[in-house]
Amino acid sequence: MAQPISPQALVRQRLFRDMSVEELAEAVGVTSRAVRHWETGARAVGDRAFGRLLEVLRCDAHELTGRETGTETLADLRRDAGISTEEAASALRRKRGAQGLHLNAEKIRDLERGRHVRGWMWRSPETLGQVARMLAQVYGVPVRVVVDAWLRSRPEDPLPVLPERQSRRPSEESMTAWQALNDRQRTYLTCIFRQDQEAEAEQRQNRYAGARRQPAVEWRRMTLALSVPSDVVGYTRIQERLREAGVHDPGAGSSVAALERRGLIRVYRDRVHLDGLGDVPRTRVEMTRRGRAVTRTALGVSREAGPPAPLLSPWLWKIMVRVARAGAQGVDGSLAGRGPHYLAVGQSPDGRTPSRGFIVLRHPDGVTHGPYRWLLTDSGRRHITDHLDAYRALYPGIDTQGFEGVFD
Repeated sequence: MAQPISPQALVRQRLFRDMSVEELAEAVGVTSRAVRHWETGARAVGDRAFGRLLEVLRCDAHELTGRETGTETLADLRRDAGISTEEAASALRRKRGAQGLHLNAEKIRDLERGRHVRGWMWRSPETLGQVARMLAQVYGVPVRVVVDAWLRSRPEDPLPVLPERQSRRPSEESMTAWQALNDRQRTYLTCIFRQDQEAEAEQRQNRYAGARRQPAVEWRRMTLALSVPSDVVGYTRIQERLREAGVHDPGAGSSVAALERRGLIRVYRDRVHLDGLGDVPRTRVEMTRRGRAVTRTALGVSREAGPPAPLLSPWLWKIMVRVARAGAQGVDGSLAGRGPHYLAVGQSPDGRTPSRGFIVLRHPDGVTHGPYRWLLTDSGRRHITDHLDAYRALYPGIDTQGFEGVFD
C-alpha cells in the first residue's frame, strides 16, 4: 500500500506556499471541504489528487508522507505519478508488448500488494521484465527504480528479466552529412571527435576516483590552436592528432569554418595568458551532438552505454562492495562524495529521482551512540545476491572474492 500523507505536513507545505485552503482546493481541482478533511486526517488523499498536490505545492512525495527516498513500493511510484490503478492499467494496455497480459485495475492492485497475478504469462521472468519497463514509461521514472520497487513489493518474485536494448541502425542523415565533407574536413572532424572521446573518458575515470565533477561546458571545449609559433609552445593534442593524420597546418582555417557552418562543431576564439608571452589568441572547438552522431555513424563507433538496468556503474559498485565487505560494523563517515546520494535511503541526487536505497547511515546493531556508519539494507543485500555473477562478468577488476556463501 502507498504511504498516506501526514496532515501536519500538508498544512506546513500549504502555509509555506502562502496559500489558503480555498486557493489550494481550486489549484488541485477539489472542494475546500476535501482539503480540510485531508488536513485533519478525516479523509485520505486520492491517487490523482496526490499527484496534483505534488505539482501545486512543488514538493516531493516524502515531504508529504515522511517516506524516505529509496524505500518506494510499486504503489508509491504509481501514486507519485498521480494516477489511479484504472488509469495505470489503461495506459499499460496501450503499450506495445501488453498483448496477452489482459491488464486491468485488479491486476495492478494484485501486483502492488504482492499477491498472485492471474494468467500463465505472469509466471515468466521475461514477462515481468516487460511489465517493469512499461511501468517505468507510464510512471515517468527510470526502469531501475521500478525494478527496485518491484523487489520491495514482491520479494518472493523471480528477478524480472528486462528486454535487451535494441541497437540503433546507422542514421541515413548522418551518413549523408559525412559524405558531403571532403577528405580534409573528415580528417579534422575525426581528430576532434577522438579528442572529445578521450576527454570524456578522462572525466569518467576522475569521477570513479572521487574527483570533483567538472561541468561539461568546461572540458568539452578543447584547445585547437594557439596563435604562437609551435617551436615556442609545441602542439595541442588535437594538432598532434592532425599531424599523425598528415595535416600539418595550424588547424584553425577553412576546414574548421566549414565544419562549423554545417553545425558539426562550435568554434570559440578568445585569449589566454601564457607565462613569458602574455595574452595570446586561442581557438577552441566543441563537438555538437550532431557532430558526434555523424562521426560515430561514419566510424562505426557505438555510443558508450552504461551498465544494463538495473545494474550500477563501476563507481557505485565499488562503494557497494566496500560497504558489503565491512559487514555488520559498516563503513565510517569517510564514505563521502556523491556516491551515497545515488545509493542511500533518504537521499536523492537531483531531488526528484528516487535513490536506490541499498545503503543506510545508522548505528550498527547493538550500538546506541557514537558515529553513524554506512550499512547495507535488505534491498542492497538482495541486489548483490541477484546480480553478483553479472557484476563479476561486467567488472572483473573489482574484487568480490569471499562473497560466496554470504550474498549468493
